[in-house]
Amino acid sequence: MAAFAVGCNNASMETGEEASGEDRTESLRDAVPASRLHVLRTALGGALQDPVIVILILAGIFDGLSGSPVHAILLIGVGLLLARTSTEGPAIQGPGSQVGDVGGRDGRYVGVRKALAEPAHVSERNAVGLVVVVLYAAIVGGFERYSWPATLAVVVPGLLGLVLVWRESVVPGPEPAPISRRGARAWGTVFVALGLWELTNLLLQPSLEVGSHAHPTLSVLMDPILSLHVGRSISLFLWLAFGWYLVRR
Repeated sequence: MAAFAVGCNNASMETGEEASGEDRTESLRDAVPASRLHVLRTALGGALQDPVIVILILAGIFDGLSGSPVHAILLIGVGLLLARTSTEGPAIQGPGSQVGDVGGRDGRYVGVRKALAEPAHVSERNAVGLVVVVLYAAIVGGFERYSWPATLAVVVPGLLGLVLVWRESVVPGPEPAPISRRGARAWGTVFVALGLWELTNLLLQPSLEVGSHAHPTLSVLMDPILSLHVGRSISLFLWLAFGWYLVRR
C-alpha cells in the first residue's frame, strides 16, 4: 500500500510539473507577440517624433509619385535607416570616440583644444576640400540634366559619404546653442508655408510628371537656371557648401 501511495504521489507530481511547464510555455507564447507589438509601437512612435525622418519619408513618397524613383528610394531608405537607428538607442562608441572625462575634463573640450592646436592642418583640409568641391561642381555641372552620368555623379558620392559618416563616431565639440521657441516657430512656419505652396502647385499641374508655368513648383522655377552649365555648377557648389555648413553646425 505504501509503495502504491508513493507511486501515485510521484505520478501526480510529474503530471503537475508537466501541466505547469505547459502553462509556462503557453504564457511565453502569448507574451512574445505582445512584446513584439509593443516594441513595434514604441519604434514607430519614436520615429514619428523625429521630424527629419517624417520629412525624408514624405519627400521620398512625393518624389516617387512625381516620377523620380531613384530619389524616392534614397530618401525613403535614409529615413528608414534613421528610424531604425533611433529605436536602437545610443550608438556604440567607436575607437576614436572619447567616453567620460579625459584628464579630469569633458572629452568634447579636449577635442576643441586639439582642433585649435592644429590650425594649419585644418586650413589645409579646408583648402583641399574647396578645390575638390569646385572641380566637382564644374565637371558634374557639364552633364546633361536627368541623364545617367549626372545621376550617378550625385548618387554614388552621396552613398559613399553616407556610409562613411554613419560608421564614424560623433566628432567631439562644444554643445550647440539651444534653439529658441521663437526661432523654431519662425522657421517652422517658413518651411510649412513652402511645403504647402509646393504641394498645392504640384497638385494643380496637368499631371505629377508634367510641369506648369501657370502653377510653378520649385523645380519649374529653377529650370531656366539649371538649363545652363554655369547655372548647374553654381547650384551644385552652393548645395554642397550649404550641406557642409549644416553638418558643421
